[in-house]
Amino acid sequence: MTQTYLALAVEDDVNNYHLLRAILKDFPLEFVNAPSGAEAVAFLKDKAPHLIFLDINLPDMHGWQVLEQFKDDPRLNQSAVIVLTARTEPVHRLIGSLMPIAAYVNKPIKPDELRQLVRQCLSLDA
Repeated sequence: MTQTYLALAVEDDVNNYHLLRAILKDFPLEFVNAPSGAEAVAFLKDKAPHLIFLDINLPDMHGWQVLEQFKDDPRLNQSAVIVLTARTEPVHRLIGSLMPIAAYVNKPIKPDELRQLVRQCLSLDA
């Protein structure tokens, strides 16, 4: 039996959320979406997903603020964070380099790149 991995998508744009799910439809992922930073924080207080797809631009806070609240939470040490953002400014890449993230990916998402990152994060065979 294949293991199912819990994935939290912190994404306020429903079209981007559906695109993410479509790109990763062949992976054993159970998706939960948090369309705001507050909803992501509430979810992460109770659960530690295997993967977190984090948008930076959220309606109520920056994605970095979500991550900052949990950087010292040992339950989330095993969660791989993939930042998916339209923000291309160098300052955001710098912030990302200082945060515990697996990858920083600019939108629009390149499906093959994202699938490869997920394989790496979950140690799945190609």
